[in-house]
Amino acid sequence: MNIFSYLKDLLSTDFVENTSSYVNEESGKVESALHAAVLSVLVSFLKRTSNESGAKAMFKAIEREKLDGRVTASLPGVLKDREQASQIVQRGGNLFSHLLPDKRSTLVAMISSHGKIRNSSATAVLGLVSFVTLDTFGKLVRDQNLDATGLAILIRNQKDYLLKDADAEMIDKVAETLSVDGITRLGYVEPGEETLEELAPSRTRHTSEHAYDDLNSRSVSVPWKGILAVALVVAVLGAAWFGWSQFGDSLMSNADTTSSEEVAVPQDSTANYPDTTARPAVPAATTPAAATTTPTTGGTTTAAKIAQHLSDPLAKEGKIFVMNEVKFDPATNEPTPQSTPAIDELAAVLKKYPTVQLKFTGVTVRPANKKNVFKQANSLKVYLTKAGVNIIRLDSGSFLSTDSTSQKSDFVMVKIVHQ
Repeated sequence: MNIFSYLKDLLSTDFVENTSSYVNEESGKVESALHAAVLSVLVSFLKRTSNESGAKAMFKAIEREKLDGRVTASLPGVLKDREQASQIVQRGGNLFSHLLPDKRSTLVAMISSHGKIRNSSATAVLGLVSFVTLDTFGKLVRDQNLDATGLAILIRNQKDYLLKDADAEMIDKVAETLSVDGITRLGYVEPGEETLEELAPSRTRHTSEHAYDDLNSRSVSVPWKGILAVALVVAVLGAAWFGWSQFGDSLMSNADTTSSEEVAVPQDSTANYPDTTARPAVPAATTPAAATTTPTTGGTTTAAKIAQHLSDPLAKEGKIFVMNEVKFDPATNEPTPQSTPAIDELAAVLKKYPTVQLKFTGVTVRPANKKNVFKQANSLKVYLTKAGVNIIRLDSGSFLSTDSTSQKSDFVMVKIVHQ
């Protein structure tokens, strides 16, 4: 459901006139303030439900206030009664202050400035829109039997509609007011599902679809056992050096013809993040045919590779593939007609595996192009949704890479979030 569009449709002439009469402001100014408030409230709630605690707080607030959409359904009549309108405005203001206590005053100032209305009027507008929005969420919770996580995912999916339908300058203005770096980074992340924006890119450029497979393997915990082991090795080596310095000459004089074993030390920085698609180098004494494994590449399209991965019972979620066969129109950031067969093939795979969830991420090395690659990634999500894939199974994002050596500056990759 496009809640942004639904709320905008509520702003009918009667709604605006009744609100204008309540706050005693010109209807044109109130209408402008209401539109700003709708976008501001949705982005604020998107920010609030970006984590589990925020999602639970909103869900409990909706339950506590018993919001289920019934008040919004009779809103035109309710607003004509000044006493009932005041109760709604107060409840909405209290709910917003409870969920985002540090953002109310800044949003009121922004709405007041945008609509050119008094601060008291902007406060009433914010309270009214907050109540209507939460009441709408409550109706969806009741109708779809959602829990806190389901509500958070539903709100996260509104991000696509906002980016598509809302004015870009107004989005930037709201984001600045809320102190967020754009709204593309907002949205609930399920436990165990990390966002690529939080991961530092590897120094070495990977060229296969497995380029980002092992980013998840890093840990920030201190490896005390490893440190103790290294200290022990250093102590042993120190003792060995001392012994060699004292008795090395006599040992060399009695040396036999036994050859020493040479151990190769990896020089590539990628040794810290081993590629699961290849085996480590084996000693020269080992038969290469018995020690090496050639990875199975499967089909040539991303959909074929994903299907092969999903058919493997031992394969784990978190796998990432680069969608090299999909190209985008630079003017619209939509897939070119030549690319649609590959996306249709992916849609067929998703229908075959109904539990699979994917995330499309646009990657660029140019900060100015980050919005474009997000739109490209999001266009794949929109296309698949129109093809019959449930939008809850899909997500999109963007990632600013610091790998300036990349030959292909912009591309879209897809991650198997759940399988």
